[in-house]
Amino acid sequence: MRKLLLGFIILGTSLLGQARLMQSWSYQELYDQADLVVVAKPESTQPTDEHFILPNIAPDVHVVGLSTHFYIKLVMKGDKTMKALVLHHCRLANPGELMMNGPELAEFDPKGFSNYLLFLHREADGRYAPVSGQTDPILFSILKMAGAAR
Repeated sequence: MRKLLLGFIILGTSLLGQARLMQSWSYQELYDQADLVVVAKPESTQPTDEHFILPNIAPDVHVVGLSTHFYIKLVMKGDKTMKALVLHHCRLANPGELMMNGPELAEFDPKGFSNYLLFLHREADGRYAPVSGQTDPILFSILKMAGAAR
């Protein structure tokens, strides 16, 4: 009886745990593949007309494109004279949708005091996008910084 109960517990808990494969990035890999590495502060975010499905995640996750303007505080890689950039990222098309193991998308509060370490590549239209992709950018390419430095 004990073995049967243990079997049900193991089976039941394994059904609750879900995971998805994702690439793990080192800082060196992010830096090497980035066109631009900066510390920056968000100033404003505007939605775009883009509607698309995130890659590398199932079931399909529908998102809306965003453009966030950043003031650059420090350039670690790229054009040292840059003072601003536009980040291309996304939000859920239906923010109230419940989802298990959903994407880790970036949100910014321009009124806050947060700075971000950004590993970015340049897109054809001049905007920048996370090196690690649009599906989970805050896990690797968009890192919120702690501290009081301005």
